[in-house]
Parts: sequence; structure tokens; C-alpha cells
Amino acid sequence: MFNFKTAPMRNVGQKGNALKLATFLIVFSAALAGCAVPTSGVVPRGDDMYTVTRQGDSFLVTTESLKIRAIQEADAYCISKAKKYKFMHNKDIPAGPLGRWPESEVLFRCE
Repeated sequence: MFNFKTAPMRNVGQKGNALKLATFLIVFSAALAGCAVPTSGVVPRGDDMYTVTRQGDSFLVTTESLKIRAIQEADAYCISKAKKYKFMHNKDIPAGPLGRWPESEVLFRCE
């Protein structure tokens, strides 16, 4: 006769371990996402050039919206120096696998 007590318990233990692993991975991923830096602030690059890097907090954020916010931050920085913002270059990095969030970096001058 089939023993009902041992067979189902093995399956429950295996499913329980898989559930624990899945829960751990979700919590670990959320913790890493919490480490994401939304902005670098204005960083001097030499020769009167600066960069601002903006990072999205999910894969749903577009690089275009990040670029706009970086340009606004750069413009506000130049205004605080009583100068005008001048765009030089932009580098966008789209969202990728394993929690790589989108980024946009703006290189600029204050003239």
C-alpha cells in the first residue's frame, strides 16, 4: 500500500525551499535597488566642463525623462553661478538585465 505520509512531505519540503529561495532573491534584489543613486549632482570634469548623471529607480523610467531632469539640474547650477547653460554631450544607457536601471549623463559648460 502507498504511504501517504512520506511522499507528500518530500514535495512540500522541496517547494518550501524553492519558496524560501524565491523570497530571498526578491528581498535581495529590492535591497540592491535601494542602493541606486538617483543623481550624481554636478561633478566637475576640468576645462570648465561638468557632468550630471541621473539614474532611474526602475526599468520603466525612460532615458529621455532622465536626460530632461539632468539638463534642468545643470541649468539650475549654471544659473546659481550667474552663467548660462551650454549643452556639450549626452550619453544614455537603457535599462538592462539583473537590475541595471536606465541612466542619462549630460556633459555641459557654464558660460
